[in-house]
Amino acid sequence: MNKREFLKLAGLTTTGVMMGLPVMGKSTKLPKRWMWLHAHDDWTNAQWEEKLDKLVEIDIEAVLLGGSESTFKKMYPLLKKRNIEMHAWMWTLNRNGDKEAKKHPDWYTVSGDGRSCYDYHPYVDYYQWVCPSKEEVQEHIIKQAVSLAKIEGVKGVHLDYVRYSDVILASSLQPLYGIVQDKEYPEYDFCYCDTCRDKFLNESGQDIRKMEDPTQSEEWRQFRYDSVTHLVNRIYDEVHKEGKLLSAAVFPYPELARKICRQSWDDFKLDMVFPMVYNGFYEEPIEWVKFATEQGVKSSKQKINKPVITGLYTPDLKSVEDTKKAIKLAKKGGSKGFAIFDLGGMKAPHWKALKD
Repeated sequence: MNKREFLKLAGLTTTGVMMGLPVMGKSTKLPKRWMWLHAHDDWTNAQWEEKLDKLVEIDIEAVLLGGSESTFKKMYPLLKKRNIEMHAWMWTLNRNGDKEAKKHPDWYTVSGDGRSCYDYHPYVDYYQWVCPSKEEVQEHIIKQAVSLAKIEGVKGVHLDYVRYSDVILASSLQPLYGIVQDKEYPEYDFCYCDTCRDKFLNESGQDIRKMEDPTQSEEWRQFRYDSVTHLVNRIYDEVHKEGKLLSAAVFPYPELARKICRQSWDDFKLDMVFPMVYNGFYEEPIEWVKFATEQGVKSSKQKINKPVITGLYTPDLKSVEDTKKAIKLAKKGGSKGFAIFDLGGMKAPHWKALKD
């Protein structure tokens, strides 16, 4: 089977589809083949040219690129030459390395047992979460998103870590940290800062401080879903003012996302959404890609009605056959394309599967 036949079978041709995206007009094509990639500012243009030529060979149409303003300015002409769209990938509420945030200890989320993410980093050291309920945090994050949107060549802004820290870690990861999360435990449950507690009291009339078990309160859960959604929707409005798109990397489907990280992404205002359907994280077979994609597509159609593009994780795809199968399953589940995480994880079977 040649490349064109495979793409036709998978429904993932490179011609794209016509979409009525609000800021780009009816003629905008939606790329179907995406890849996340991190900046390597120490790489020469020649090194990047070699990598990008390989992306052209496997028909990657758009990249979700992480880096600084200088990274995007450097990469844009290289990507434009190859007709690859550039979307700026940013960390949203996990602010690892954010020097400005570190000046404001009160910006950080607080666990149910009273520990601040300013100096308490659940699971891993780079988990340094700020609170979406705080106006000053919202303004700080929106400012970054707008600054990215203003960069020449940036087609859209792509949000990652747009949630709270995992209250329930993916099942395959729990043994790695020597923990069992059979329920919600206070040390992993965020955010209980004064801002959140006071806002919730004002909105609901309920005082979290007096609740025997806040984890059982549906209103308290909804408050936190809404806090993240409110931030995303503000970002969407501001990014659209710059004539750019907004997308987000989210957990596999809304029901699961709500349960494990307080993320109701089917309420987000987005132009497209990238569920990270990493089956290995949840100890599921590759067939789960279709199920999870279906759930996300169903929820999207019911609410935001925006394209779903399934994110696939290279370590879960051990062979050429696995990679091809996952792509087909995503299509069968209703995905409008696929995104590979990430360039650094690409091995020989992945290159072959995408090139065949």
